[in-house]
Amino acid sequence: MFKRKKKYNKLRDRELIDFYKSENDMNALGELYSRYAHLVASIAIGILKKEQLAKDVVHEIFEIIVKDLKKHNVKNFNAWIYSVTKFHCFKVKKTPKTTGIEGEIEAKNDFEDIIENELLLQNKIDLLKKAMNEIKLSQRECLELFYFEGLSYKEIVDETGYSIKEVKSHIQNGKRNLKLLISNNG
Repeated sequence: MFKRKKKYNKLRDRELIDFYKSENDMNALGELYSRYAHLVASIAIGILKKEQLAKDVVHEIFEIIVKDLKKHNVKNFNAWIYSVTKFHCFKVKKTPKTTGIEGEIEAKNDFEDIIENELLLQNKIDLLKKAMNEIKLSQRECLELFYFEGLSYKEIVDETGYSIKEVKSHIQNGKRNLKLLISNNG
């Protein structure tokens, strides 16, 4: 008879990683990758500036994670795939497709732009971390579970004991308070 298909879309990232690593479950990996394929594509198009090349990279990244995910202890898949994608895109971009000084100047300027953007992003992350420590614990807890852990409202209710109404309120008020704190400090 047929095996019952697991409800992969209800599993957390770390559970999908565990299924993939322990059972070589490609369906689990496929679900996990589909959650972040848009991130991979947007990074690739942003760095490579060529649609077809970016599409190729999206497929290459999947092949990379098939091998590399088993080698690494990944706790935050979002951050890990972001790093893998950026590294691979720079490697692809560095591969000499054009020769001459124009290509070298363009690559140098792109790299400098990316470094500048990374520094700006890091400053924003630092502001966010500082602001997160200044909001109420209940708001911080719900925001972290919702945005960083990817939990649903129901999962947050189960984990924290708050009611669904409280969870929604903590997230909404936490976002508003973060926005005020960041705009006042930024």
